[in-house]
Amino acid sequence: MSESFLWDGENRRGPMDRTELDNCVRFHPNPGAVRVWRLGFSDWKPVEEAFDLAGTRAPDASTFDPSSASPRRPIYRDFIARHWRGELPLWISYFAINSLNSLLAIVAVNAIAQVTIEGSVSPTGILSYYALTWLFLISVTIWQVVGTWRSASRRIAEQKAAGKRAFWARVAKIMICFGCLQLAGLLLKTAIPQISEAASIAFMNDPDLPPYAIRVMNNGSEAEITGGIKFGLTSDFENILNASKGVRVVHLDSLGGRLAEGEKLNALIRSRGLDTYVDAKCLSAFAGADQIDDHELERTIYRAAGIDSAFIDRAMETRNSDLWRPSEGELLSAGVVTRISTGAEFAISGYGGNNIPRDTWDRGFQKASPVYRVLKEKYPKTYDEILDVFADGAAKGTPQAKLTAQAGSRLAAFVRKLLPYADDSVVVEFGQLAADQYRSLQLQDEAACYKFAAGVDDDAATATIPAELTDRERALDERVVSSARMRASTDVADDSSWDKIRASLASRGYSGSDLRLLEAETVAPSDYARYCDLSISLFQEITKLPSKEAASVLRKIFSDS
Repeated sequence: MSESFLWDGENRRGPMDRTELDNCVRFHPNPGAVRVWRLGFSDWKPVEEAFDLAGTRAPDASTFDPSSASPRRPIYRDFIARHWRGELPLWISYFAINSLNSLLAIVAVNAIAQVTIEGSVSPTGILSYYALTWLFLISVTIWQVVGTWRSASRRIAEQKAAGKRAFWARVAKIMICFGCLQLAGLLLKTAIPQISEAASIAFMNDPDLPPYAIRVMNNGSEAEITGGIKFGLTSDFENILNASKGVRVVHLDSLGGRLAEGEKLNALIRSRGLDTYVDAKCLSAFAGADQIDDHELERTIYRAAGIDSAFIDRAMETRNSDLWRPSEGELLSAGVVTRISTGAEFAISGYGGNNIPRDTWDRGFQKASPVYRVLKEKYPKTYDEILDVFADGAAKGTPQAKLTAQAGSRLAAFVRKLLPYADDSVVVEFGQLAADQYRSLQLQDEAACYKFAAGVDDDAATATIPAELTDRERALDERVVSSARMRASTDVADDSSWDKIRASLASRGYSGSDLRLLEAETVAPSDYARYCDLSISLFQEITKLPSKEAASVLRKIFSDS
C-alpha cells in the first residue's frame, strides 16, 4: 500500500505506512472524524471509504488497546527529522527555521574561527576554517531547503484535496529556487575560490605570491626583505635576527601579501625596535584567503602605529584595482614615515635582492649620465671596472653613498688621466670649473677648499660642492672622454705664458713665496686660506689667456697632478 496522509480534524500527519495508519485510527478518540488521502484520491476520504477503495477493511477502533499505542510526540521531539520529512507546518519550515538558521550560522562560524584561527593564523588553520564553515553552511542549507520544499509540497497537496489554492506554498517553492541559484552563485564565486586558494597556500607554498628572500647587508647592520609576504616569512626573519644581533634597519621591497603574516612581521619589527626603510616600493595589495575581517585588522595595526585617522580612512576606501600614491608631505604629516632619506646612508635595496643581473646595473649606469655611455663605447675595459665596483658592492650591501663615492672616484681619476688629451675648449672650461669649485668650498670651509684643491681625498668636502657645479663637471666629463685623443705634444706652454701669469698674480698681491706654497708637501692650517685664495686666482689668470695658450698651461698642470 502506498504511503498515506491522515487528517485528524486538527492537523495533517504523514506520510505513513499501513501499520502506522492503523494505529493512528485506533488511537483516535473519534475515528469517524479522521480523513485519509493518498496518491490516486481526488479528495480526502473517510476511513471506511479509503480502506474499501484499497480493497481492505478499516481497522476496528474497539479492538485497540490504548496501552499498546505510542503516545503522540510533541512537536519539539525529533525536530530535525520532522523538518527533513516535511512534517512541520510551512510557516515554521519557511520563516522560523530560516531565522533560526541565520542565528545558528553566526554562532557556528564564530565557534569554527575560535577553533581553527584564533590566536595564531596558519595556512592549515585558514583551510580548516573555510572548509568547515562552508561544509556547515551547505549542510544546513540543504536540510532547510529539502524540509521546506517537502512541507510546501504537502501543503499544496492538502489544499488541492480540499479544493483550495496553495498560493503561499507555491511562492515558497519559487523562493527556494531563487535561494538555490543564489547559493550556487555563492559557491562558484566565493566558496570554491576561497577553499582553492587556502589549499594552495597550505600545500603549494602559496604560488600566487612571489617567493620571499632575506639578506643581511652593510656589515650586519641592515637586513632586506624582498618578494611576497608569505606564511613563514616572520619565522625565518626572526631566526636571522637572532643570528645577526647588529641589525637595526629593515629594508622592505614588497608588493604585499598575506595580511595575517604581515601583522606578525609588524609585531616582530616593533618588538625588536627596528627602523624600516623603503628605497623603491612597498605596496599594499593584500587580497586573499587570509582576509578574515581584514579591514578592521588593518585599521587596528595602523592606529597602533600612530597613523592619522583621515589617512587610514582614505587608504581603506581605495579599491584594490586602484593605487593611491600619497605625497612625501602627506606621509610625514600623517605619521606614516618619520623622515625622508636620500638613501645614501643605507645599503642599496629595492631591486629584488642580491641576485641582480649585471646588465641591470649596466642599464642603470647608461641612464645615470651620458659620460658612462661614451665611456662604454670608447673605453669598455675601464667602464667594466667601474661597473664591477658598483655591482659587487651592491651585492655585499655596501652603503649607497660609499659605492657612489667609489665609482665616482674611479671615474674622476680616469677623466683626469684623459683631460690633458681633450680639446682646448674643454680643458679651459675645466680650469674655470676648478676655480668656481674652490670658491664655493672656500665660502663654506677653508679646510675643505684646501683638501679639494690639493687633491686630498675627502668625501665630506666633495659632498658640499653645489649641485650646479657637480652637473657642470658631469657634462664636462662626457666632453673630456668624447674628445680625448693622442696629440703631438701636450707640453706646449713656454716661459712667456708663465711670465704673464706671475705678473698677473703679482698685481693681485701674490709673491714668489706664495707660489711656492702650492708646491709644498705640507701646508699648515693657518695657510689654508692663503692656499685656497692663490689656487682660485691661479686658475682665473690662466683661463684669461688666449684659449690655445691657456689650454697648454692647464694640460701641463693636469698632467703633473
